[in-house]
Amino acid sequence: MRTILYIEDNFENKLLVRRLLENAGYNVLEADDGISGIQLAMEKRPDLIIMDINIPGMDGYEATTKIKAIESLAKTPIVALTANVMKGDREKSLVAGCDGYMQKPINPDTFVDTIEEYFSGRRDLVKPAEQSHYLKQYSQKLVDRLEEKILELEQKNKELEQKSRKMEEVYVSVISSLTRAIEAKHPSTAGHSERVTRYATRLGEKMGLSKRDLKILRRGGMLHDVGKIVIELSTIDKPGELADGDWNEMRKHPDVGAQILEPLRFLERELALVQNHHERLDGSGYPRGLQENQIDLLTGILSVADAFDAMTSKRSYKKAVSLDESVRILRDGVGKQFMGDVVQAMVELIEERKLDDILHAAM
Repeated sequence: MRTILYIEDNFENKLLVRRLLENAGYNVLEADDGISGIQLAMEKRPDLIIMDINIPGMDGYEATTKIKAIESLAKTPIVALTANVMKGDREKSLVAGCDGYMQKPINPDTFVDTIEEYFSGRRDLVKPAEQSHYLKQYSQKLVDRLEEKILELEQKNKELEQKSRKMEEVYVSVISSLTRAIEAKHPSTAGHSERVTRYATRLGEKMGLSKRDLKILRRGGMLHDVGKIVIELSTIDKPGELADGDWNEMRKHPDVGAQILEPLRFLERELALVQNHHERLDGSGYPRGLQENQIDLLTGILSVADAFDAMTSKRSYKKAVSLDESVRILRDGVGKQFMGDVVQAMVELIEERKLDDILHAAM
């Protein structure tokens, strides 16, 4: 028996939908808000989720984005069922990650048939000409929401200092989830932050970093491209070489990411990694043109991990290079772009085949 999770706070709506679906042979689970809906989805792994948009706390848009960022639920169809029928409401739901959009009040005669269409593979789409507009609009909404959460966090830290560590991890997780969700919208970047984090962690462990520095490195890896959630990314999916204007737009993301994280004082060292991971030892990097004595070891590790994943990943504007070629490029960059001891550690990990599991996951 297939299971459907309905996330809705209105009792009458839940009663009607439950009756229709159970009469059609479905098992129905219910949640009243976004947080409990996410938790129930993780526990029960439903076959399909029906999402009301106007639910209390975390709204349906954010709940959908969070669910789609969970690996075990990424392919679970989510259908928005909402009274929001203004221009753009459908597109905003789909850009947030919903696979379908249905309006309230529902038609009892056709409701179950429509749900079964989504089980059979139906997926509603945003017109390509409109997707960039709505994606950028939604990304800005997430940033605004994040800023609200940051202010809430600061207030709660004053009142509940003893719970600060737990709160820190929750907000890092939220930001990381948003970054992964935005990456997942673009085939060229899907899974990038996760892989970079794993490469950087392996490097840090091999180089004997302390537990504290490894934690900072992991956080920095997950957050290093957070600035991309508010810049125009549609160009990275275009075939062929990127134009100068496209590269200039991409080069904004370290500074934008630092600005997003700046209010989170507990991420001071991670912020430096986010801002500096494209700097080079010879001063030719960006955004600030730092030189060798201004770049610390953690940044050097993250820089190598980020560059290695970019080299070995296929992008719309370039092909992936072989491991032998990536090793040559890393060695050629020693003293100019990369730290020598970091490159040596990376080459040893490659030669010892201790990165194969990450490489295979990227294929």
